[in-house]
Amino acid sequence: MCLIFTLALSLTPGEYPPINIGKRAVVIVDGVNTRQGWHRLIHSRRNGRHMNEALEVWIDQDLCTGDGICVQYAPEVFELDIDGLAYVKSSEDELLQTPGATTPVPLPLLQDVVDSAKECPGDCIHVRRVSDSVEVYGPDAE
Repeated sequence: MCLIFTLALSLTPGEYPPINIGKRAVVIVDGVNTRQGWHRLIHSRRNGRHMNEALEVWIDQDLCTGDGICVQYAPEVFELDIDGLAYVKSSEDELLQTPGATTPVPLPLLQDVVDSAKECPGDCIHVRRVSDSVEVYGPDAE
């Protein structure tokens, strides 16, 4: 009861906490069942400005320090090669070693990729819109 009350206080008007029905969480927003998990609703609110845009990520290996933080956050997108530097991987899990190679950012991994860019000590991870190549996360983000 206390958890639901606390959660309800943090909601904006018209939002209600998730209701568990079986194994699925159902979120009601303005009286509409979104059929999305609570995490996805919060995630989309946090990153709403880029949710409907295709994004891609690339790594500048000249700046990569090889710490592997990106691989810890999103191993499905990043990988350390034998040279000790991080590279992006294709959707087929192939390491893309061409300088400036990009890979699409899968929506479920968006926050992990963004966190990788924010935490990278070499500031070498760049996330940009596919439509106009404007960087939206990373060292050159607007």
